[in-house]
Amino acid sequence: MLLTGFVFLAKYFLTSNEVSAGLKVASLYVLSASLLGVGFWIGKTRETMRNYGEVLAAGGFAAVYFTTFAAHKVPGLDIISSPLVAGILMLSWAAVMVYTADRKQSQTLAVMGVLLAYYTLLIDQAVLFSLFSALILSGAALIFLLRNRWTIVGSCSLGGTYLAFAYWRFPELLSWLGSASPASESFWPAYGFLICYWATFSAAVFLSDYLAEKERSALAGLNNAAFLVFFGLGMGRHYPDQFWLFSLIAGFVFLLLSGLCDRRLGRGTLIGALYLTKGLVLITLAFFMKLSGFSLAVLIAAQSCVLLVVAVSRRNKVLEVAAHLSACLAVFYTVVSEAGGAEKFWFVEFSEGIPAVASFAQLFFLVFCAWWSRNRRGPTGSESPLDTRALFYLGLGVLALLVGAYSDLTDNWRALVLVGLGACAALLGGWRRFKLEELGVVGQVFSAVAAITFLMQLTGSGAPPVIQSILVLVLYLGLVHWAAHTRLPLPGRGGILIQWLFAVVFVAALPLAIEEHAGLPRAAWVLLPGLLALALTVYGYRMRITALAVLPQTYHLIAAYLSESGFPGEHWLIGFCPLVLLLLNIILVSCLCRRVDMGSQPKQIAQLLEAGVLLLRILALVFFGSFVHRYVPVAWQASACSLAALLMQVIAIRHLHRQHFVFGLILLGASALLVLSRETDAPWIVALLPLVLFLGNIALADNFCRRVDTPGRPKEGPDPLEAAMLLLRILALVLFGSFVHRYVPVAWQASACSLAALALHVVAIRHLHRHRFVFGLILLGASVALLFRDVWGFNAAWQAYLVALMPMIFQQISRQRGGFAVASAVYHRIMATAAVGLLWLLLSIEVRSVGQGFYVIASWAILGVLAFVVGWFLRERIYRILSLLVVGVALGRLLIIDVWGLDPIARILTFILIGFILLALGFIYTRYQDKLRRIF
Repeated sequence: MLLTGFVFLAKYFLTSNEVSAGLKVASLYVLSASLLGVGFWIGKTRETMRNYGEVLAAGGFAAVYFTTFAAHKVPGLDIISSPLVAGILMLSWAAVMVYTADRKQSQTLAVMGVLLAYYTLLIDQAVLFSLFSALILSGAALIFLLRNRWTIVGSCSLGGTYLAFAYWRFPELLSWLGSASPASESFWPAYGFLICYWATFSAAVFLSDYLAEKERSALAGLNNAAFLVFFGLGMGRHYPDQFWLFSLIAGFVFLLLSGLCDRRLGRGTLIGALYLTKGLVLITLAFFMKLSGFSLAVLIAAQSCVLLVVAVSRRNKVLEVAAHLSACLAVFYTVVSEAGGAEKFWFVEFSEGIPAVASFAQLFFLVFCAWWSRNRRGPTGSESPLDTRALFYLGLGVLALLVGAYSDLTDNWRALVLVGLGACAALLGGWRRFKLEELGVVGQVFSAVAAITFLMQLTGSGAPPVIQSILVLVLYLGLVHWAAHTRLPLPGRGGILIQWLFAVVFVAALPLAIEEHAGLPRAAWVLLPGLLALALTVYGYRMRITALAVLPQTYHLIAAYLSESGFPGEHWLIGFCPLVLLLLNIILVSCLCRRVDMGSQPKQIAQLLEAGVLLLRILALVFFGSFVHRYVPVAWQASACSLAALLMQVIAIRHLHRQHFVFGLILLGASALLVLSRETDAPWIVALLPLVLFLGNIALADNFCRRVDTPGRPKEGPDPLEAAMLLLRILALVLFGSFVHRYVPVAWQASACSLAALALHVVAIRHLHRHRFVFGLILLGASVALLFRDVWGFNAAWQAYLVALMPMIFQQISRQRGGFAVASAVYHRIMATAAVGLLWLLLSIEVRSVGQGFYVIASWAILGVLAFVVGWFLRERIYRILSLLVVGVALGRLLIIDVWGLDPIARILTFILIGFILLALGFIYTRYQDKLRRIF
């Protein structure tokens, strides 16, 4: 308040002409000296009054400083006309203040002196002298800070200097303190002092070794913030077009200071990071203000490289994050620029193509970032063979190029350029000296986009020229080789997946390119898919590339479609060649699958290969069916299917392959359906051929089942092979029945069935096969049924007695040769009874057609005797019993029915015959009783 009173007193002197200027200045000096002296005197009297005295002394120092300032600057007191003299006096007095405060070790004196000095500056307008005075005060504060470690003095000086500058230059912000009118022409002189202020306090930051890191960082942060705010506002008001230049220069200065921090204070300090961050932010801001579009994107990408290099060398996480953000910003501006369009790259004007140039430049910078991050940083600690940071930069680079350059590449060259980039990435990624394996993986995004583009062009109307198409196909083939023979750093089976994807592209694009550029006739396309598949299969087999050997088999679908559609005048060889080519491909693919160890392949790949071979076989089956339907005569179609099935069974037995066996069964089923569903007028020998081939297939299939059946292996549930064989035998039975019904005369049908049953029975006993035994019995039953049909229809001939004797033949073969029923008494009784019963029935019907009564009884008696004789020679008790049964029935008929209807002579003869038979039987039983007991 006292100092304020001095100020108002001085202003009163200004308006008064009664006192001269020298007297005014002298009176102010006297008052200031009085205040200074009283302060020192009070401070010496008592220790408790020391602080109070120092405050008064500080006010006296400030009053002297203001008086000197007013003697030069204030109108009415300006007795010192020379600015140099005034500056020297003020500097000298500031030195006295510093010396006194330093001698007395009084921080209070220094603080008060500095504050009061700044207070005196605020009450005047902004002129160069005022700015220079503030610079002197900041220098004094610097001395206090360095010599006496008085941080309060430095802080007060920092605040006072920048507040005074703000008051002088921006009165609208502090209008409540006064009014001033800064002019544009005084910008650089005034802001030159601002630069000096910042340099002074920056020197304090570096020279104050005793300051803690947080205090040093706070001092530097406040100094930098105040400087940037004030200088930036001034540049924005007076020179807005050059603001980017200020930001750029300031950024580089801060980067230099960051390097100085590293040298003086050591790396990793907080203040060094602050300087570095501010410098980078300012440089980025300069780029954003000066440039735009692709130019800005390229520079930001280059800045990302610089940031990453510095971050790795300093091991600074903040800079690393900044590098990541810069890379993202570069790609973002590429996307924005591509959406909005760009006509200028840096300072050169272009009309088109510049996005591609800028995108390639970004790709170069981002690939460098990936390489530096991969090879100049320490290990990440991750178990993955791929570096995530390198993947990040490479992904951004690929995205930038695709966004910026895709639309600028011409349609004829777009696919070739992109797949060429993918191939270059594969080569560089596999180069050991380059040490960037991630490039080979991420770079295949170019190849994927090129594949989509190329396929769309081939299927559309804008296919590339033939040279470009050939080069694209060659590059994709090379990529397939690269993926197949290079160990890619991908988790799991990613390398195999890439190989198959490129193979899919190559296989899909090859026929499309040939169709687009070769102009082949339609007939050639029936053969071309199979030839291409065969060639690629051989190539893949020789090069040990599974994908190239398997995927071309899809060409056969094209051949199947074209072959099915057909065209006029087509020769049967045209339809047969695709089938032959497909079979050759199946053989090659099967060899490849056997050559490749399925156990060493991933489960999914092994299953895919097996499924592919299965689909090929199914397709071959469809090809064969189509060929037979279109080119083979109807009468020979069933034989053709049976012959093909026979060949499949032979191959199945040779290789013990279940799929061949199953497909043979399918062909047999087709043959059976053809036989049963079609009524043809073919000769019987032609109709018999499918049945013979069918039976041959059954024999081979049975051989296959015996080979694949492992002895001693436990059976879990029903065996599908046994079920299949049972079905085959049923079909054979149906086919035989159909043949007999169509081609065998009615009188011979029962005999044919009985002879077939006898053959099956013999084979069943020979091989001890239950199915054949059962089917033999079924045929025997069918023959008996046909016999009944013939007998009741009065069409029976001598062949009927062959059928009637067949059960006895069955029984005796089983008795003599063994088999399933050798020990079954029921079976033997049934067969013997069936034979005797059928003969009894036939005799009864035949005799009735001749006469009744005597003839019937006589025939029965003779049959009984014959049955007894057969039983005697065959040593079968059942025949003795049946003979007695027949004779007993004959006797019963005689006594009950016929005896009363016969004439006397016939009655006598009948009784005599029956009597002789009974006597003979009684004699035999009595004479050979012991022997018969042993026999029966």
